Amino acid sequence: MSISGSYTEGEGADHIPALSPAAAAPGTEAGAAFEEIPLVDLLVLQDLESQLAQPAIARKFALDYIEIWEQRFLNLTNAIIDQDLTTALDAAISLKIGSAMVGGLRLARLAEDIESVIRSGSWDAGQSMLAGVSNLGHETVTQLRLSYLPAA
Repeated sequence: MSISGSYTEGEGADHIPALSPAAAAPGTEAGAAFEEIPLVDLLVLQDLESQLAQPAIARKFALDYIEIWEQRFLNLTNAIIDQDLTTALDAAISLKIGSAMVGGLRLARLAEDIESVIRSGSWDAGQSMLAGVSNLGHETVTQLRLSYLPAA
């Protein structure tokens, strides 16, 4: 069950399409393809629940993800502004993995792009991507609250 997009079952967090939203302007074919990636894919969370055999642990993980979103984004922002390669990579990879684990596949894809930009040393490009990361992060957190943690 995907929240958005036409993702096929079984793709989940292990298969995040290789698209570059930084280069994919809205209204273009690449922009539309990026929008096809689910904002939140509940199959990923359902799989986590099954693997852990305790849905409460998966829900706690999602809640923790939501609670540390602002700090995670602040760490990424500060590291990019400071041009701190090690910290910026750590923050981008943490965002990518954490987002994928809670089914935030579109944000995970964007975090992968920002990781590539950081690795290339394109600090200005990284700074220009931060607003998109912020917006998508807030959308992801909101969708998790509404679709997976309605009581949280």
